[in-house]
Amino acid sequence: MPSLKDFFNELARLPSLPEIYFRINDVINDPESSFGDVADIISNDTSLSSRLLQIVNSSFYNFPAKIDTVSHAISIVGTRQLRDLALATLVMTAFKGVPEDLVDMKSFWKHGVGCGIAAWVIALLCRESNPERYYLTGILHDVGRLIILANHPETSQKIMERSQAGDQLVNVVEREILGFDHGAVGAELLHSWNLPDNLSEVIRYHHSPLEATDYAVETALLNLADVFAKSMELGCSGDRRVPPLEPEVWDRLELEVRSLPVLWEQIEKQYNETIDIFLSD
Repeated sequence: MPSLKDFFNELARLPSLPEIYFRINDVINDPESSFGDVADIISNDTSLSSRLLQIVNSSFYNFPAKIDTVSHAISIVGTRQLRDLALATLVMTAFKGVPEDLVDMKSFWKHGVGCGIAAWVIALLCRESNPERYYLTGILHDVGRLIILANHPETSQKIMERSQAGDQLVNVVEREILGFDHGAVGAELLHSWNLPDNLSEVIRYHHSPLEATDYAVETALLNLADVFAKSMELGCSGDRRVPPLEPEVWDRLELEVRSLPVLWEQIEKQYNETIDIFLSD
């Protein structure tokens, strides 16, 4: 059984992010740049700018007046927040060659969006800053599954068959067969993309949130969001089983039980109102 590092280094198909993301990130990290510079880069990509403006003008933000330009959107939402939304949008185009007989890609991304929306809603309730960052973790949380599917379809088939036969969660069977799960593979991918460590840790431990150390609250929040998305059947990443919620996760987020129906209602409402925007062509 190869180590995670060996497994990742031997991959034949490794997706890369569109160059525009790194251009946006470089400008944001440049102390001499302005949000106008960021707006110029995004505005030159018609598809990306159109999608971002749709999101900003959706019920997700519920601004009282329409936002017509990217520069206006940045001035209200923030540069780093819009960068996270851009990354969440761009990452959906990075994965090619995933066997359609093993996973329905539209349903896969519906689950990612559903988990992202759930994370966004929970983050707002918990008064976390930058809810866009939590939406991004929802989009990214299962990308490791796509890496395994694209590079090892036969092993992936074996994992799914054993999962179904034994009524086990896919991530549990992955650990039995591979020695690690898709969260760990996804974290390695994010590391190769030079994305922040907080994203890598949250993705790595989203199925085992009590193992997270530096970003324990963020990981617990994503874990709860995944439970909501699966319970509500918002798309499917290939495993329809709902993982158990650790009581410590609920305690870590300091949520009250009476919050459950409120969260369910808000997640369902936001998902139904915005899913077509997030997944529009």
